[in-house]
Amino acid sequence: MAELTMPAQLPENLEPIWKELSRQVRPRIGSAGMEALCGQVFRLRDAQARIAKDGAVVLDGKGVPGPHPAIAIEKSAGAEIRAWLQKFGSG
Repeated sequence: MAELTMPAQLPENLEPIWKELSRQVRPRIGSAGMEALCGQVFRLRDAQARIAKDGAVVLDGKGVPGPHPAIAIEKSAGAEIRAWLQKFGSG
């Protein structure tokens, strides 16, 4: 199977994710698609780290407890990742 070539302009924070995922997706995803997928994985992991650090329930500016805003980011990124992998995943 041909491998994707990492773009020179890929943000540094996405390089490890690219290397992790590049063998798990079909090359027809293309470089731009792969970069988008890596960005979503980065967002998912960042949101998960924030939730793990702060907890799923946080206080808003008025001291009222509510769901952590990162939960929405986690949910959206997860849906995007599933859609990309359903279409381009190798497994």
